[in-house]
Amino acid sequence: MYQSNGKTNKKQIGTWSKLVALCTKVMGGYYRSNGTIVRNIASGNTNSDGDAIFVETNVEFASVTERTHARVRHQETQRQENIEAILSLVSGLMGEKVSIKAIDSDWANIFFNYAQDVGNKNMQSLWARAMLCELKHPSSISKRSLSFLYHCDAWEIAAFKKVANFAFIGSNGHPFLFRSKPRSEEQDDIFSESRLLSHCINAGMIAPEPKDLLVGFEFDYEKKTHRISHDFTPIGQSIGFYLQPFSKTGSDLMKLLGGLEAIPSSNLQRRIVWDYLSDFIDIESELEAEDTALAG
Repeated sequence: MYQSNGKTNKKQIGTWSKLVALCTKVMGGYYRSNGTIVRNIASGNTNSDGDAIFVETNVEFASVTERTHARVRHQETQRQENIEAILSLVSGLMGEKVSIKAIDSDWANIFFNYAQDVGNKNMQSLWARAMLCELKHPSSISKRSLSFLYHCDAWEIAAFKKVANFAFIGSNGHPFLFRSKPRSEEQDDIFSESRLLSHCINAGMIAPEPKDLLVGFEFDYEKKTHRISHDFTPIGQSIGFYLQPFSKTGSDLMKLLGGLEAIPSSNLQRRIVWDYLSDFIDIESELEAEDTALAG
């Protein structure tokens, strides 16, 4: 598999080869207690993490101190590169006219402690947005949300975006879902991502239980404030539909994704929900409500 005389061998990727390639990428080598370091010297020639190319290995002997220094030097270099990549994205997003405010030092420490280990380019963009949000509006992104983002997989972000396709923004500024059924496992006429919703609930991105949709509830749609009215039903009464709010973590994640406007497919999904609800309940805009009040 390898030679210690300076030459290299090539071998199609197998289980052990993948382990060597992984350790080389993350720690700078595959370390053995017998004093050897096995490295994949072809790791820098791959086009993507999933490339099944040949693995070239070489071996060097080193003391435990030298092996430790090699590992720490490699990992800290990667961390520095990650931090610099994220800060470069932040700088590009800021622009020249953005009003910047002071950030809590504890928040910043936690941010960089997490961000230094984020090497995925797509995830780095979310971390850059987290910093930008905090620079613009201190305390807008919680430390708990940073922890969640650090432990979040890329596929979970994709699942969350599919659920967020159906989201509206309430008068409190936080996103929510309209539901026709109270239980997430039931077939819902206005929400089709039940399986993904269950995961988002279990992950803590969305509240576990929906609330009754009440007359007088206000929300934003197409840059207008709307209110549930429903004929002669008094304010505060349930109308047979439900709403399911996002948690603070889910709301923060929506900010990092750029809001509803950053999910183009959400415009179509929200229109479908809007058209369905409009067939069963009365929804009036803020301007219509004012006209009604003046007429009365």
